Amino acid sequence: MTAGYAVYAMDRTVLSAVLAPMSSSLALTSSELGLLSAAQYIGVTCVVFAAGYLSDRYGRWPVMIGGVAVFSAFTWLIGLSSSFAEAFVFRLVSGFGEGAFWPVAMASVAGYFRGRKGLALGIFYVGFDAGSAAGLSIGGIAYSLYASWRPAFFIAPLLGILVIAGGLFARRRLPSAEGAPGIRLGRDALRLLRNRNVLLVMVFALLATWASVWQVVFLPYYFFKVMHFTVLSSALLSSLVTVSGGFGKVVVGGLSDSVRRSRLLAGVAAATFLSYALFFGSFGFEADLVGALSMGFFSSSIFPIMQAFVADNSEGKLGSALGLSTSSQSVATVFSPIIAASLFAFGVGRALALDAMVPILLATLVALFLRER
Repeated sequence: MTAGYAVYAMDRTVLSAVLAPMSSSLALTSSELGLLSAAQYIGVTCVVFAAGYLSDRYGRWPVMIGGVAVFSAFTWLIGLSSSFAEAFVFRLVSGFGEGAFWPVAMASVAGYFRGRKGLALGIFYVGFDAGSAAGLSIGGIAYSLYASWRPAFFIAPLLGILVIAGGLFARRRLPSAEGAPGIRLGRDALRLLRNRNVLLVMVFALLATWASVWQVVFLPYYFFKVMHFTVLSSALLSSLVTVSGGFGKVVVGGLSDSVRRSRLLAGVAAATFLSYALFFGSFGFEADLVGALSMGFFSSSIFPIMQAFVADNSEGKLGSALGLSTSSQSVATVFSPIIAASLFAFGVGRALALDAMVPILLATLVALFLRER
C-alpha cells in the first residue's frame, strides 16, 4: 500500500518540479496554469465516491491495482502533450486512477491495523513523502540533464509497473485485509453525517488540506519564482521538506495511538500555523529553511492523526467514514491550487501566505471543538 502511494505521489509531484519550464514551453496563461495544477485533483474528486462501490463489487485489489495502472499510464502520456488541452485531459484522467486507489488503500490499512492505526496510517502516508521527494528529484535532475520537461514524465511512472506486480503477489499474502469493511456511501454516510465529530472533522479536513496543497503543487515553483533558486535546487529543497514530512507522519502518527487525538490535532495545526509564519515572514535562507522543514514536519503529520480520528468515530462504517473525509479533502485540492496560481499571476508570490495561514488557523479553531469518544 505504501509503495502504491509512493507512485501516486511521484506521478503527482513530477509536474511541480518542471511546472515553470513546462508553462513556458506550452505558453500557458495564468488561468491555464491554475487549471492544469488542479486537473488531477478534479479527477480525484470525481472518482473518490465511486471507488467504494467499485471496491465492494469487484474487490479492493482490482480497484487499487487498476488505479495504479491508470495514473501511471496517463502520467506517461503527459510527456507527449503538445498543448494545454492534451496535458489537462491526461492529468485529469490520471486523477481518476488516484481517486480509485487512495481511499480504498487507506481503508484497507486502517481496517487491518486496528489497534495501531495511527502508526500504520503514518507509515502509509510516508509513501506520499517518499514519492514526492522522488518525483521532485526526478523532475529536477531530468530537466538538468535533458533541458526538457518531457523526460521526467517518462521516468516517474515506471515504478508503477513494479507496484502492480507486487500487488498481484501480495494479494495472496494478505487475505485478512480483504475482510475489512468496504467504503459504502448512501445510508451509512447519511447516518455518519449526524455524528458531530464526523461533521467537524470533515470541516477540519477541508481547511487543513486547503492549507497544505500549495506545498505539493507550488513549493518548487515558489522557490524558483519568489526566492530565485534554479529548477534543480528548487526541486531538491522541496524534497527535503517532504522528507521532513515523512518523519512527522511516523513520529506524530505513532504518538496519536497513546494520547488524545483531538487535542493532538489542535496542537499540530497550531504548530503548522507558526511554521508558516516563520517561512513566509523570514527573508534569510537559514530561517526560511528551518521554517520550510518545520512546516513539512507538522503539516504532513496532521493527516494520519486525522484519518485515525475518523476511524475512531466511524461507528463500524470505516469505509464510509474515510470516504467522507477524503471527499472533503478532494474538494479542497480543486480550488486551493487555483487560488495559489492567481496569487502568482498578480505578482504577489509572498501573499501565498494568506492561502496557507488563514485556513490552518481556522482548522486549529475547529479542532478545539472535537471530542474524544
